[in-house]
Amino acid sequence: MSFAEVLKDITDDVKGAMGAVVVGMDGIIVEEYLRESGVDFQSIGAEYGNILKEVQTASDSLRLGAAKELAVLTDSSDVIIRKINKDYFVAMMLSTGGNFGKGRFMVRKAVNRLAKEF
Repeated sequence: MSFAEVLKDITDDVKGAMGAVVVGMDGIIVEEYLRESGVDFQSIGAEYGNILKEVQTASDSLRLGAAKELAVLTDSSDVIIRKINKDYFVAMMLSTGGNFGKGRFMVRKAVNRLAKEF
């Protein structure tokens, strides 16, 4: 199954999901699926990729092990980010009031499917 198909499956299965993306830790998008136009995944990938690196550095310095997931809840949307491996992650954006729990589950499921391709 292609990256695009995996992203479409998880996005279409979550109420309020606006889209999902596979991003390199350098912030470059590998694949994206948008259910709603106007989602700036390029900026999301770049900015939250940097934050994910900082969280990993903090986890390493505290000897907690690898950081796997990051969630950012804002006034207008929620972003769920989960690492596929050390070089790539999946991000899903949900509108406020979207099914956050199912979004986390589906992102985790996508990572399991995508990890086999890297």
